[in-house]
Order: sequence, then structure tokens, then C-alpha cells
Amino acid sequence: MKIIHTSDWHLGARLHEEDRAPEHDVFLDWLLDLLSAEKPDALVVAGDVFDVKAPSSAAQKQYYGFLAKAVKGGCCGRIVVAAGNHDSAAFLAAPSSLLDGLGVSVVSGGGADSGDGGTVVVPGKSGVPALAVAAMPFMYDAELANCGAAAAGEGSSREVRIAAGWRLRCAAAISAARAGARGAPVVAAAHCTLAGAELSDAVSERSRGVIGGIGAFDPAPLAAADYVALGHLHKPQPVKGFKDTMFYSGSPLKMGFAETRCAKSVNIVECGAPGEKPSVRMAPVPPGVPLADLSGTPGAVDAELAALVLASAPRVFARISIDGFDGPSRPHWERFRSTAAGAGIRILEERDVRPASGASGLAELARRGVDSVSPRELAERKLRASSAHYGEEQMAELMRMFDAVAAQAAEEAAP
Repeated sequence: MKIIHTSDWHLGARLHEEDRAPEHDVFLDWLLDLLSAEKPDALVVAGDVFDVKAPSSAAQKQYYGFLAKAVKGGCCGRIVVAAGNHDSAAFLAAPSSLLDGLGVSVVSGGGADSGDGGTVVVPGKSGVPALAVAAMPFMYDAELANCGAAAAGEGSSREVRIAAGWRLRCAAAISAARAGARGAPVVAAAHCTLAGAELSDAVSERSRGVIGGIGAFDPAPLAAADYVALGHLHKPQPVKGFKDTMFYSGSPLKMGFAETRCAKSVNIVECGAPGEKPSVRMAPVPPGVPLADLSGTPGAVDAELAALVLASAPRVFARISIDGFDGPSRPHWERFRSTAAGAGIRILEERDVRPASGASGLAELARRGVDSVSPRELAERKLRASSAHYGEEQMAELMRMFDAVAAQAAEEAAP
């Protein structure tokens, strides 16, 4: 039995207000072509179909348009979608009765002890069950703690109860899948963070907190499945200690500048009899808009920007971080923007990462001595070094406001 494993589409996502819909269109069209070429028995989407719980109409159109084309084309036996933490379980499940009749199974929740509610049986050509998918949507700490309370014992910590709930949930889901398709391989589709996995960006992946919870789950309870299709982390990778059977497919798009050098892919998995090691191939996803993370002194950034211009990419999203110099940053930002203008380079993030003393010129002021520095001079230096890049008119207005406040303070302090 063959499956294609993907996750973390994040339809509707934006990068600093840049719409990613065109990149998602390219990915979904490519995925349809891959399904047509590989003709898998199932497509497994391991969570985070959408970027937000109330997706835009455009994002919904992309999702349902893809499902319609996949079903009409008859390019895979079954589509299984598990909800992620970015998805609204209720929203994703709303059309499930209709979708199920079209060969699309949506598993959105049901509690940590939901029995076989997440089992999707995929029949073979003869109609006999040939594959079982144990779909495990994202599970919240409170849900798992309640599930594991009895097993953990009275007086156990919340962390212990959560870990016990996780073990029980994995065992119940995989056992139900085994029972639902005896003699067939079992694929567990889980949206979670596993211990030993590598985060590419803790901000965009919204990893679980460790205060009153746990940072990552033990992968061992999932080992009872023949293949584990994981979602939630955006970097494609096997799980340490289970490199033959547990994989994050990763997100098809680079979700942030921390993923600039991360190649994207989906997994093509062929399962044999239960207990046999699956065959896993990684199919590279067509690259979206290139991300460029430029950093260093202003001179170094100038050189990197010039190289990007020479590369003649039709479009590039860039983040620039400057360091290693003294004085105001505003002239450098103006020069960078001028270089990028007309070259297809969109500077989405500008960061002055110097320590405060360097960024505001305080090193020079310290050498002069505190007594020689007026409050007005200090305020003006700070404003000129600000990442807000105030223009001269704004600077003049801000300094007039400073002078008015300073005059009022002096008047109130007078005896």
C-alpha cells in the first residue's frame, strides 16, 4: 500500500502581510500532479490545513478546490485529514458527512479517549481492508491530563498526567486501527511535537509551553504503528531513534526566515505487511518565493544585496539585520531600499541588532562623560538610531514635542 504524507499547508498564511496564496496554488497543483503520477492508496494530511481557525474565503476555496480536483481525477483511493492546532476542529469537521461520501475523511477531535473515532480504513482493490490510518488530531494539555489522571494516580503532577494521557491515547488509537483492519499495516497520523525532533522556528510553529505542561512527547508509544505521519514541525525530518518509521513531512512553504535554507518535500511511503519496514521517498516541493536572510555590517549587507540583484530572481522576500557599526541606521536603510527597488526584492523585516550602546551612539557619549550630555542630545540620538527610521519632518516634530515636555517639566520643578 502506498501513501503520500504531507502536512502544515497553512492555507491563508501571510509573511509580514505578503500573501502566500500564489505559492500555495503552485504547491497544490504540483501535489495533484504527484498524486496522478504515483496513484497512492491514500493521501494523509497531518494537520494545519489552514493558518487560522477562521480562514478566509480565498483559503477555503483553495482547500475545497483541491479536494474537488483530487476526487474528480480519481488519483488516490482515500484522503485523510487530521486537524492541527491552527485548525478549528468544528470548522474542519462541518462538511465531513458530505466529504466522507466523496472519499475524504476528516478527523478533527473527539477527546483523548475517543476510541476508534479516528480510524480510517482504506480498502484494497478487492474491497478487503488493506490499510488503516489512526488519525490523531492535535491534543491539548488539559484534554490529555484528564485522560491520564486515573493511570497517573492520585496526587500526581500535571506533567505526569499529561504524559500518561498521551500514552493511553496512542495505544487506543493504534489498537483501534489494528482491530479495524486486521492483517493490514497501520499508519498513525499525529499532529504534535516529539522529543528529539528539531524545530525550525519556535514562533511560527507555536511549540507547546513547558510551564505546567511538557515541551515534547515521548515518541515510543507511537512505535506500535508501521509508519507515523507527523505534522506540526515545519522541517522535514525523521524522528531521532525511529528514523525508519517516524517522519515529519514539514510544511510545503517556508513559513519564516528561520527556514531560509530548509528544503521542502512530501513523503511517498510504501507499506508492506504489518511489522515490515516501510519504504520512504522524499519528493522535493517546487520552491516558492525565495527568502533571503541578510546580516552583518552595512557594507556586508550592501554586497549581499548586490549579489541578489545580479541573481535576477523574479521576486525575493528579504530580512535584513545590521550590526558592527556606530551611528544612525537610517541612511543605511534608505540605501538598502533604493538598491532593492525595482529588483524584485521586498524587504519585509528590518532589524538593528546592535547592543543599545552601539545603536544609539551611547559609547561616544560615555567617553565624553555624562555631565557633558544634554537630555535633548540623548533623545535626538536615540530617535535617529531607531529602527522606525524617522524622516526629517518627523524628527523635527518629535523634537518639538520633546522640547515642550522638557519645558513643562522644568516649570513644574521650579521652586
